[in-house]
Amino acid sequence: MALLTDSWRIHTLALLIGFVTLVYFYARRTYSYWERKGFAYLPDFNYVFGHFKPTFSQQESMGMLVSRIYNSTKEPFIGIYSIFRPILIICDTELIRTILIKDFNYFTDRGVHCNENYDPLSGHLFALPGQKWKNLRGKLSPTFTSGKLKAMFSTLVDCGATLQSHLDKLANKNELLDVREISAAHATNVIASVAFGIEADTIKNPNNDFRVCGRTIFESSIMNGIRLSLNFIAPKMMSILRIKVVDGSVEKFIMSVVKDTLQYREQNNVSRKDFFQLLIQLRNTGTVQLDDQWETVIKADEKQKTLSLNEIAAQSFVFFAAGFETSSTTLTFCMYELAKHPEIQKRVHEEIDSVLGQHNGKITYDSVTEMRYLEACIDEILRKYPIVPLLNRTCTKDYKIPGTDKVIEKGTAVFIPVYALQMDKNYYEQPNQFKPERFLEEGSAAKNLVNKPYLPFGDGPRNCIGMRLGKMQTKVGLILMLQKFQYELEPKLINREMEFDPKLFLLSSRVGINLRIFKR
Repeated sequence: MALLTDSWRIHTLALLIGFVTLVYFYARRTYSYWERKGFAYLPDFNYVFGHFKPTFSQQESMGMLVSRIYNSTKEPFIGIYSIFRPILIICDTELIRTILIKDFNYFTDRGVHCNENYDPLSGHLFALPGQKWKNLRGKLSPTFTSGKLKAMFSTLVDCGATLQSHLDKLANKNELLDVREISAAHATNVIASVAFGIEADTIKNPNNDFRVCGRTIFESSIMNGIRLSLNFIAPKMMSILRIKVVDGSVEKFIMSVVKDTLQYREQNNVSRKDFFQLLIQLRNTGTVQLDDQWETVIKADEKQKTLSLNEIAAQSFVFFAAGFETSSTTLTFCMYELAKHPEIQKRVHEEIDSVLGQHNGKITYDSVTEMRYLEACIDEILRKYPIVPLLNRTCTKDYKIPGTDKVIEKGTAVFIPVYALQMDKNYYEQPNQFKPERFLEEGSAAKNLVNKPYLPFGDGPRNCIGMRLGKMQTKVGLILMLQKFQYELEPKLINREMEFDPKLFLLSSRVGINLRIFKR
């Protein structure tokens, strides 16, 4: 018996030593990749987390880490590592333009976690690879035409009644406004209505299921930090560890809302001018109909339908998550800067008064479109605070970098440091200053990727499909907040530099932003 025990221990020890040896040599080979390929690379990395140890320890967000690396080098591209994964940071704007636009066919995939088998909500447009992405993108593109946006516009305005009523009460009581919370609540109301056709007053009821869902998705927690970090820098680990893109409670809620809404509309032949109705059209006919057509013939045979329940749920989820968080955070940063710069706030007030005065005081699609200075403020906010601080692509076939002998091999991850580029003084004079006038000048930043890099929505075929709706939603939110009120920043925040939450991938203020609100 003792002999058997000793034999078992010896075999176990041998296997353990063999496994550790294999891991060691695999790590040595992986973490010498850039050196072997002749690329410039950043030394001093961790053999477990690569260069991303500060991100996994939640001391530095991924966007700020990549920005720091960008600012530490003059190389046009530089190699780094995540968990057993080489990543190439692209610093040269000409090469960025080539990768995103001209040679997009080499970089069609984002390379993030997408496993529809065990994680149904991961199969959305942002994450889908290859031909599946291309097919769905083509089908969903008609969803965001000018005609569709005009039809959904009244919903954006209708959601503002509760917002203005709440602001009025705060002004009467001389209470501080938590601009981050009110922006999130208002954005949740809008997205719940536009995406699902459900009226959710999360301003009056902050514990509404939609608001709880939004908080859970983006709360600054250890698990969310791990989930988001792995999703972008080590996506294969998500499948290995069976980690889903969201908490189980969020998946359950989204699946339930989608199932109930779909069943109700199809069984009762209900039509509504919203994003969900367009998904129903796509499900039953294979296409999104013309701008003035919202009804659809419901097909009873499930085999004839082109989208499954899981696929509709995944698109609804990303529309809710991305539309709610990006718009609310943009609105938050914009209100912060306008309160910090009263002269700019005054100019916005004057434009709102002037334009609405020409439209009988009504907020219409046309009147909002005419507010060029307000739009310049949003453009400048998205330059200074790009909510998505970096873009990621994966090379899908070997790519020789133009003008060099270097080859980006198939499967290699590529990062584009959006925040660092847009805050680079070589491209923008006084980048830390909030100057909306940049976007009123001839040949503005948004029109020139090489000399004035501007990528808050990405670029090329895989840019943000909901860009126009997102900007429109933010503009309407700003008009609703500024039409009748003016704001001042708390004195203690005036000279404080903005700090970003190190636990989150998306840019978000580390502390709350409170404003004093007054009636105009």
